[in-house]
Amino acid sequence: MQTTSSPTSATPSNDYKALPFFGWSALAVLFVVGGFASQASSGDNSTVFYDYSFAVGTIVIYAFLAGFTFLLALPYAKTSEAIGLNPFGWRWVGIAIGLIIGVLLVAAALEPVLHGGKEQGLAPETWQPEHAGAFLVNGIVISTVVPFTEELFFRGLGVRALRFIGDLTAVVVTGLVFGLSHGILGALPPLILFGVALGWVRLRSDSVWPGVIAHGFYNATGILIVYLQLAH
Repeated sequence: MQTTSSPTSATPSNDYKALPFFGWSALAVLFVVGGFASQASSGDNSTVFYDYSFAVGTIVIYAFLAGFTFLLALPYAKTSEAIGLNPFGWRWVGIAIGLIIGVLLVAAALEPVLHGGKEQGLAPETWQPEHAGAFLVNGIVISTVVPFTEELFFRGLGVRALRFIGDLTAVVVTGLVFGLSHGILGALPPLILFGVALGWVRLRSDSVWPGVIAHGFYNATGILIVYLQLAH
């Protein structure tokens, strides 16, 4: 990939567009409400990674989200560029992953106090080798489809749609919404840091791809840790 020379000069003008702004805002509210509602009503989810239907359902849902993201971005003259599907410098991938490692350390430090990982409840309690295939497929989906779509929606469209009220505000608001959309109060501090960090990288690199790669690294690392703990 090519390197963008000036972090923000290549970025499209920060003009206000009603459809991206209101459309993104409406979906953001739905995500936050849905995230907390899902956590409040969910039962035992500790075996979902052993079920292929979890991967299928995730792909379907995120395909719709990606589609809506592109539709909401249509008012921009260059849709793909506006939502950050641009060339990037590989140093930004290193910076993004470095920031995410920092977030992982913060999450680990806060886990004994906030129990954010335990509150999510998606990690299996025991290793079931007969379901290794489903575990692998779900892990791949969580490490590829989810990062791409979430970065496209939150950092791609979200940051772009909110930039007319200021870069810092756009990064903080999208980071806050990203954290709240998971519906896990115990994991809120590291999730907000996660969103803010990748929002900053998206602005400076003028691309969502470094964030997609770093997000995938984050998710894959978490899944690998779960596997190592279970298979120990």
